[in-house]
This record gives sequence, structure tokens and C-alpha cells, in this order.
Amino acid sequence: MGQNDDCFGDAGISIVCVYNDPEVRKQCLDRSIDAYGGNLEIDYIAVDNTTRDYSSAGAALNHGAEMARFDVVVFVHQDVHLHSIDRLAAVGAALIGGKWGLLGANGVTMQGESVGRLRDRTQLIGRYAPTPVDVDSVDEVLFMVSRDAVLEHRLTEDPDLSWHAYAVEYGLRMRSLGKRVGAVDMAITHNSLTINLDRLDVAHRRLDHIYPRLSPIRTTCGTIGVRDSNWRKLPFVRNHGWRLRWLRQSMLAIKVHRRIDAPVVLGDIRHEVDLLPFSDESPLHLFNIDHVGGFAEFAAEPLRLTRYGRPVVMRAVRTMSELFVLLDELPDTSRILIMGVDLDDLSDFRLGRGRKRDWLVGIQTTTLWLVGGSDARQLPNQWLRPQAVPLGSRR
Repeated sequence: MGQNDDCFGDAGISIVCVYNDPEVRKQCLDRSIDAYGGNLEIDYIAVDNTTRDYSSAGAALNHGAEMARFDVVVFVHQDVHLHSIDRLAAVGAALIGGKWGLLGANGVTMQGESVGRLRDRTQLIGRYAPTPVDVDSVDEVLFMVSRDAVLEHRLTEDPDLSWHAYAVEYGLRMRSLGKRVGAVDMAITHNSLTINLDRLDVAHRRLDHIYPRLSPIRTTCGTIGVRDSNWRKLPFVRNHGWRLRWLRQSMLAIKVHRRIDAPVVLGDIRHEVDLLPFSDESPLHLFNIDHVGGFAEFAAEPLRLTRYGRPVVMRAVRTMSELFVLLDELPDTSRILIMGVDLDDLSDFRLGRGRKRDWLVGIQTTTLWLVGGSDARQLPNQWLRPQAVPLGSRR
């Protein structure tokens, strides 16, 4: 299914969101729906939970599904930007009269692989999946079902699954009914500001109790039904377990230094992007290099979102040549974050392609990112901790 696939099967699509922050919803989800200029009719149902009238996401979303007018119902978080509503509708056509009971924008296979390309805060995650791929579970950030199915089999309103793993539970139920659960590229940006893990462990234990025969269950928040080894609980392991990860990333830092003369830090930029100095006067320019595809073809145009009131201008490119053209259009003072860089790409910066800038290289597990600009080498205190300084580096 491609971007221009017009096999929607229906004249419209129903989009349901339960929200507790109207400003976040207006900036992200509302803007993307308002910007749609295609021929598809959108049935947008925003369920207000600012006064906590609903005790669970399932209760609120079931209420929205009851009001839905179209065959495909999309459940989505308030902090999501939809790059292509036509793409959602094309994907949703697979739900009507088919074998798929649930489709999500991202999921995890039985082998533990993340599937479905999307931008999570700053980073592209998920394997390229132009058509649905069978998964153990899908993430709640965006998932879709047929209206008939969700009216017959409502989302769980179990209090232990109030705000976590309700899509995981629905997928397990669909699988028990002989339906398939899949993840597929849906071209979304999830501009999450916080991570809510409160009672996630309770939700996972509940699912393990309800579906013991399906354990282990792989999810985007860990594996359900696998007991932690006792050695992981030892004080020494808790206090020093990070050192093995630090050593592995330090080995990668050595390879980075061979390709570019720039300082290197070890850090998860998805969670630490807000440490960077950007403002209304000098927004952060985020570029995602999408070598494999599945996202850039829908998100090439600049998207301006905010994080805690500060603007981030996001763009996705397929090639380094595209990237350098866009970089050369930015003033020297611009603050830049580049995601999805590989070791070979660093040679382009070392060889002087594009405008000369100062660069800082970051390592996030095996992922590389770059920060550029006049103050790129002025490091936040968090990147001066031992965990963030590669072996042999000096600050």
C-alpha cells in the first residue's frame, strides 16, 4: 500500500482520542487533522477526560467508538501528529472483512523486533513495514480496529489495565478469536513529553494471569511472563550494571573518532533532547535520516511542534545529499539535531560537505546522532557524568 493508495473501502475514517490536555491535543492531533486537504471524510471524536469522568482509557475509547460513523476506527493519543490520513485509511482497509483483527503503528514480534516506522520524540523507530507484519502486541500510541469488531468486543475496562496495555490485551483477545494482530507503517510523530510507568507492572501481571498460555508476550514496554533473574537484583549489579553498556558504547566511540574529529557523548537523546539549548528565537532543527524508507516519503515537509513551550522544526530525508542541501539553507547560528546517522555518514562531515559547523556526536546504544551549532560543544551537566563519557575521553 503506497501513499496514494485510494482503496479506502469507505468514504471516511473515524478517529477517536481521549485527552486530558487540550493544548497538547490542539498542537499535535488537531493540527494534523485540520491540515488534511484530501477527499476522505474525517469523523473526529475527541473524548474529554480533563475532569476525570472516565476511570480508564478503555471506557473513554469505547464511548468514542459508539459514536463512530465509519467502518474503520482509529484510536490515537493526543500528542500524535498524523502525517498522512490517506495512509491510515489505506491501511485500515485490511481490517474490513479480512483476517486482521487489530493493526498498530508500532508493535513487537515474537522475536522481540520492533516493527512499524514512526518518529518517537526525535528518533525513527521500528522496522520498515509497508504491509502488515504479525506481532505479539501493538503500542497504544495509535491502533485501529473495525467498528463492528470493537462494538462486539469492547476494549477492556479492567481497572488494572486502566491506562496501560489495553491495546496489548485487545490484541491477545483477537488472537484467541483467530484474528491476526499486525504492525504497519502509518507515518506518525509521537511528540511525547513524559513517560508514565505508574502501575505498568500491575498491568503486565494482570495480562500474565489472564493469558498464561500466550506467555511470554513481547510488548514495547518489556516482555510479560518472564521472571527477572535474581542476580539482577544484587546491589552490585544494580549499581554497576551500566558499566557493560558503557564499555560497548565506548568501543563504538573509538570507531566514531576515526571518522570525525568531534567530541562524543553517550546518551539517549529521545529522553535527553530537552537538555539542548533552543528557544523561540532559535528553534531546534531536527533532521531524521530515513535510509530504509517508510517515513520520509510522508514527512518531507517541515513540521513545527513544541516541547515544553520551545519549538522544534522536524524534517525527514532519505539521503545525505538531501540533508546537506537543507543544512546549507540554515544560518550558522542554527541549533541542529541529526538522527539516524551511521558510521559511513560521518565521513561526509569530516570531508567538509556542506557548511562548516561544530559538531557533537552522540551514541545511543548502537544509534548515532549529531548536534550542530555554535554552542554544540557546550555540554549539559548530565553529559559530564561518568556514564556519558566514553572510555579515554576527556571533558
